[in-house]
Amino acid sequence: MIPWRIERDENGAPFVHIELRSVPLWLAESYLLKTGGEVIEKERLVRGDGWQARLTPGEPVHLGSLRIGRHYLDISGENEAVLKKLMSQLGWRLMRGGG
Repeated sequence: MIPWRIERDENGAPFVHIELRSVPLWLAESYLLKTGGEVIEKERLVRGDGWQARLTPGEPVHLGSLRIGRHYLDISGENEAVLKKLMSQLGWRLMRGGG
């Protein structure tokens, strides 16, 4: 499973920030849909029951001649229980070779 942890913003609201490697935005979006989300803005914003996920494109990582895609996923939730449930479903899907 990919590493993740629940953090708190300046208002104390829980969120999870993940750097995605080798996972295109369209694929991350499809994983979020499989966990019960609904597309609000294609490849940018997905909402589910008690959570919201924002997808942000990033610059690729270069390891010698190898180029690895990199994007970011920020998930906010009503509470920690909502985020833990979502990540228990999403964490395994986001694991990809090369990242």
